[in-house]
Amino acid sequence: MTPYRNTIISIGSLLFVLLLSMSWIGGHASSAQKDLPKSLISILTEQAIPPETLTVIVQEVDSDESIISLNPKILRSPASLTKLFTTFIALDYLGPDFQWNTNIYVSDSISDETVDYLLFKGEGDPYLTEENLRSIVKKLRHLGLERIEMGLQVDQQYFEANQSHPGDFDDDPLRPYNQLPSALTANFNRVDFQLVPNVKTGSVDFYFDTLPSGVVIDNQLHLGKGQCSDFTDSVVFHETRTDQIMTIIAEGVFPSSCLKIEHEIALTNTNHYFYSLFSDLWKQSGGEFLGYIIDSEKIGESEVPLLVHTSPPLNEIIRHTNKQSNNFMSRQIFLSLGNYQSDQTATLELSRLRINAMLDKYDIDFQGQFIDNGSGLSRETVIRGETLMQLLKEIYEHPLRAELISSLPITGIDGTMKKRFRKFPIKQRSHLKTGTLDGVTGMAGYVKGLSGKDYIVVFIHNDFSEHSYRVKEFQKALLTWIIQDYKW
Repeated sequence: MTPYRNTIISIGSLLFVLLLSMSWIGGHASSAQKDLPKSLISILTEQAIPPETLTVIVQEVDSDESIISLNPKILRSPASLTKLFTTFIALDYLGPDFQWNTNIYVSDSISDETVDYLLFKGEGDPYLTEENLRSIVKKLRHLGLERIEMGLQVDQQYFEANQSHPGDFDDDPLRPYNQLPSALTANFNRVDFQLVPNVKTGSVDFYFDTLPSGVVIDNQLHLGKGQCSDFTDSVVFHETRTDQIMTIIAEGVFPSSCLKIEHEIALTNTNHYFYSLFSDLWKQSGGEFLGYIIDSEKIGESEVPLLVHTSPPLNEIIRHTNKQSNNFMSRQIFLSLGNYQSDQTATLELSRLRINAMLDKYDIDFQGQFIDNGSGLSRETVIRGETLMQLLKEIYEHPLRAELISSLPITGIDGTMKKRFRKFPIKQRSHLKTGTLDGVTGMAGYVKGLSGKDYIVVFIHNDFSEHSYRVKEFQKALLTWIIQDYKW
């Protein structure tokens, strides 16, 4: 490195420290702000991360005094850190044993082993998997039902109709993280597959884990140059529907150097996917299935379902939600807050009112902040770091803290943290919820120091100008500093 470059870095470092020490100017930071230690400032300097793009708060779980409090009052986009609000408030308000019901009605008597149609009334089950649907089919068959002559009717009115489209967020509607909430959804609308290059034909072969018969693939992929990491940019999937068939068109260039790529998509037509999967499972059971699927009006209160399927309890559901940061499940949970013990249709506005009421209950200041859909997949959601810190302190002191904390990814072990921080001293010493969007990186949760002390950490980075993601080294250093009880 030349002396000239050393001079530039030295001046840059001085300016960086000066900016950090003056970050309170303009009223953006708390009067209780406590700056980063020099060991962490040096890493920010090396990575050229502007201090104004960061919120960092660290404190012991049994203390009200922060060890670090950098920009705690600035409104930030939290990405999936939003799920901490959704899942904790659901645990507290709905209870850990709360379950969702899916009610199945019949059009007429099953005494002759035949019905005109089945009617499914959904109540927002976030985890109606293929295995669960197979269990429903098995139970209906054991009740003596053999033939369905006019298909399915579904009542989706427990949740408000979606006011948006799956492609609104990033113009990629078939990505599973964009799936919209629905009162009745099976298997997350997913189609899972592997793509393998076929050098002999110059094409790409599909191998499916799940492909209902009402869904077909129009494979227009061809082999070419490119990196495996750029697969989602070079290959595009979109859907069209004709009568009772949904066609997924795959177009673009598949990198010939890739041995195999695993991928998944989620259909946007929830009813069609439900019909396709259910009718397949019904026929596999030996039953006869005719007809298609239509939306239905609400069931009369006097009618009794033939069968009720019950979801796993909420405390199990939130483990799937937080470990894998599942947007769909979080949105289902969020909407379920809106009409609990009510005859009203669940709406986002009702759920937001419930969130605000529950935060008021715990004296958590949420003024001027906003949660859009409960998942974090939104540019409208904004929170302050100090509010997230208050929430995490409340969780730690709550009787249900074990359920919530155990749902968070463990560093180096599972969930979204499985492949991160896999070495001593960070591995297995932190339960952290992660959050990532373009321009947003976050982590928040609980860290155990080598001394045995427990700490709360909130880290949010917003940099919409560059989408740089140059924060991994700082995150690693921050966690190490906390785990070593901030002694270096």
